[in-house]
Order: sequence, then structure tokens, then C-alpha cells
Amino acid sequence: MSKKKVYLPVVVLSLIAFMHVSCEETEEIGKYDNWQARNEAFIDSLQKVCDAELDPELLSVIDSRDKSQRIFYKKLVPVEEEGELSPYLTSTVTVFYRGKLINEDVFDENFTEDSPSQFDSPLSFTVGDVISGWIEVLQRMKVGERWEVYVPWKSAYGTDGSGSIPGYSTLIFDILLKGIE
Repeated sequence: MSKKKVYLPVVVLSLIAFMHVSCEETEEIGKYDNWQARNEAFIDSLQKVCDAELDPELLSVIDSRDKSQRIFYKKLVPVEEEGELSPYLTSTVTVFYRGKLINEDVFDENFTEDSPSQFDSPLSFTVGDVISGWIEVLQRMKVGERWEVYVPWKSAYGTDGSGSIPGYSTLIFDILLKGIE
């Protein structure tokens, strides 16, 4: 038998194997791959910036329901007047808000432009009826203030998520406290 006849089956089998491997489907990277780790890394980075005072506008408050969690926020529009009140746990508040995930996907909002307009409808609810991340910041806000709030997943919807919000999601909110009833 000639050497060409011996090598021909080896070459053909190698080509078939190569074609099979090159035709296999490859998995695309999903936008929620490693979601828990990415969200925890996001909050960890905020904590480092806040603790090192690298951004003097970034503040935090401890979640009273889970003392291991901190909710981070920036006052976009502060109110410095002494007479302004903050809501209590049992207060009914009126707010404009936009909620998004760390990948910038908006999951809910009641205004669509950069700021609420006269055509947008605010939402009213009792402070104690929302996620603990909101409870903590709302009780520190004054009417007229607008904050950007970063809520870790443990102070939001936890491992299960809610609606279009996947589990383990850090939530980023733009909140304007319009009124206290």
C-alpha cells in the first residue's frame, strides 16, 4: 500500500473533524450573564468610592432591614431650606421616578424626558409599602429634592426579581419627591 493511500483517510477524517468543530454553534454572551457578580461588583465599587471619599457627592445610608446593606445616593437637586419636612414610614408621598438596571435598561418610569413635565403623572404611595432601598432614602429626602439612588439587590427584589427585573439586580433610580400628603 502506498503512503498516499494511508494518508488520504487521515486527511479526510481530519477535515471532517475540523468542519464539525467549525460548524458547531457558539453561545452568545447574554446581557444577564454573571448578573449577580456584576451587580455586586457595581455596588462594591460604589462602596469603595464612598468610603475613600473620592466623590464628595456620593453618600450612603444603612438599610435598617438588613444592616449589612448600604444604599448609595447623590442629591441631584438638594433643598437647603430649614422648614422642609421629610416623610415618615406611614406618610403618603408623590414622586416622579425612573428606574434602570446597571446595563442602562429602563424597567419603569413615570416621566420620559430628562425631567418631569406638566404632562407627566406622578405616582402616590405609602412610604412603607415599597422596597427597603426606597424606604430608607425617601425618609431622608425633602419635598423638591431629586436624588439618584443605587439600591443593591438585597434591598430591592432579592434573588427572585420582579416583572422585567431579573433577580440579583442593583436598581438605579432617579427620584423627585414632589409632595407629602
